[in-house]
Order: sequence, then structure tokens, then C-alpha cells
Amino acid sequence: MSPELQLLVIVLALLGFWAIVMRPARVQQRQVAQLQAELAVGDEVIISAGVFGTVVEIEGDRVRLEIAPGVVVTAARQVVVRRAPDEQVTADQADVAPDHTTEDD
Repeated sequence: MSPELQLLVIVLALLGFWAIVMRPARVQQRQVAQLQAELAVGDEVIISAGVFGTVVEIEGDRVRLEIAPGVVVTAARQVVVRRAPDEQVTADQADVAPDHTTEDD
């Protein structure tokens, strides 16, 4: 294999690596940074430790989160990684219960 072809293969492999791994990670970093900049009181969020909470106050780089009724913790704004998904339960999901009745013949 010629040296030029080997160099081309290496360059293509690096471009492929960047496209598959690095680019999506950078896009996700930008999305998280945008979320952290747009935080508002009342937002339901998840921090990097997996704790769900509601933003009750924002003080510069700190966020106060209510994680249970009456329990408020202070965390760095940077640990907020995403918004909490809505927990809307449809009527069908709420009414579904296993049927354990049997008929005796």
C-alpha cells in the first residue's frame, strides 16, 4: 500500500471517529449548557446524581432545588443535566389492574 493511501485511510478514520463520537458529545454539551443558562423558577429538573427537584430559587451559579415537600437543597447550576419528563398518567394506564378472577365450573 502506498504511503499516500495509508495517510488517506488514517485521515478518513479520524474523520469517522470525530463524526461518530466527538460531534454528538459536543452537541449534547451545548444543549446542557443552554439548559443551565435558561433555568427558571418552577422548572422540574434532574441533577447529575439522578436526583429530581423543582427549582425554587436561582442565585448566580447556585440553584436551590426542592427535592421533597419542605426539603430544599442548594446545588451548583452545572450539576443540572436535563429537565424531568412529564409524569402524566393516562386514564388507561391508571385504570389497568391485573385480573385475578377465575371462574369455577
